[in-house]
Amino acid sequence: MDEKQLRIEFMSLITESHPGLTFEEYRDCCVFLLFYEYCCLKYDSLLEDRYKLKELVRTALRGKLQIPSFLTFMENASAFIHLHNGYFYLRDFSFCRMLDEMHSQEKQKSYARFIRKIIKKIDSWNCDELLYSHFPSLFHDLMIQFARAKKETYISDSCLNLYRLLFESVPCEGRNVFVPEFKYGILFDGSAPLQEGASPGEDLFLYGYESNPVFLEIVRVLYFMRGASPESVHLMEKGEWNELGLPPEKMDRVAVFMPDGVEAGNLILESSRLPWNKDLLGSRSKGELPFVMSALPILEEKGTMAAILPSALLYREGKESQIRRYLIQELNCLETVILLPDQMFLSAGQQEAMLFFRMNRDRKDIMFFDCTDQGNMGVPEFEHLKEVMDKRESIPGFSACVDIEDIRKNDYNLNLPRYIAKTVRDMALDLEERKKRIAEIDRELTEIDQKMIMYRRALELV
Repeated sequence: MDEKQLRIEFMSLITESHPGLTFEEYRDCCVFLLFYEYCCLKYDSLLEDRYKLKELVRTALRGKLQIPSFLTFMENASAFIHLHNGYFYLRDFSFCRMLDEMHSQEKQKSYARFIRKIIKKIDSWNCDELLYSHFPSLFHDLMIQFARAKKETYISDSCLNLYRLLFESVPCEGRNVFVPEFKYGILFDGSAPLQEGASPGEDLFLYGYESNPVFLEIVRVLYFMRGASPESVHLMEKGEWNELGLPPEKMDRVAVFMPDGVEAGNLILESSRLPWNKDLLGSRSKGELPFVMSALPILEEKGTMAAILPSALLYREGKESQIRRYLIQELNCLETVILLPDQMFLSAGQQEAMLFFRMNRDRKDIMFFDCTDQGNMGVPEFEHLKEVMDKRESIPGFSACVDIEDIRKNDYNLNLPRYIAKTVRDMALDLEERKKRIAEIDRELTEIDQKMIMYRRALELV
């Protein structure tokens, strides 16, 4: 089996049938079994044969692989694998804990059938060295496909490239990256600009919280496969984050992806622990700007934050208007506002905006970009965006470098039409081509009329 065929086989996992299992149950099972196989390959010479995948396959072929026997097998293999990696206990995965607590015999049978099917499929690849060398990238791509299948967890390549562009626009020697509610963890790749030739996660300290424990495991597994030190990955469930309060380190970069908005009270830090202007937030304030404001105390002195949020926060009145004033006039930390094209998101609906914050900056202006007409943003569009951003150019219909004093005169309303006027493009009309098209339409109408007369006669309506 060559590399191309291996990729086809690996990615076909997402198309496997899984009767009796929900999408999430199917995904979690795949994640666990794939990581188990990766560990078998990684520690091949150190593990006893009775704890490797082939032994599990033999048990399945003999018809003895049921959920109790599977859990017993993993209990024994878990200790050996932990002995060598010092980090993962297989039996600590949420997938195993869920199987432990399952009482439905019908559900256990569904899982047993599926587990037997997947381990046989993985074993049939029979290209251990090739599989092991490509496992991190294959696993990463498979997770993207799982995320894409659930639209609310998918982050497009265009979004990731925009995060990279903004973070890389500001020199940063720090290595602490924080992502709240990171879903599948794909956003880590966009929020952590890399040195040339480096792998995602290399020389970085990753912090994040997530409500779904499986997403935590996916990111831990992914960065373990990429060679990141376990000590550099600090991920926790949302409740644990709230109990901890402030992280042990200040963050150099924060990446937020919440195009559908922020729920009421969903602050990164409790307001009682914020170092400044708590009155603007209240105890459990609602809205995107309070959420953003609660993240700023985490940033280092020269830290940056990029956030994709609903564009309505740019012009809403009330408390959010006061917060905009505070962020712009008092903190002077808003660097860039980008109105994004709908094509960057799978779900149609409200307009989204990217806000880029930079702490302790010297400039007294803000760059605005209207990218709503850009379509699917590719390499040329990003190169143009970067060039205009670096030069801080004002281009009619596309960008504007606006002095903070002008924003103050607009009462800190950041709605883009106040700063970027839409241009009406002149369209050259090809009159001869239009005449030809009109003649074609006339012929088509004549043919339709003739057919209608024929049908009416056949039905004796005339």
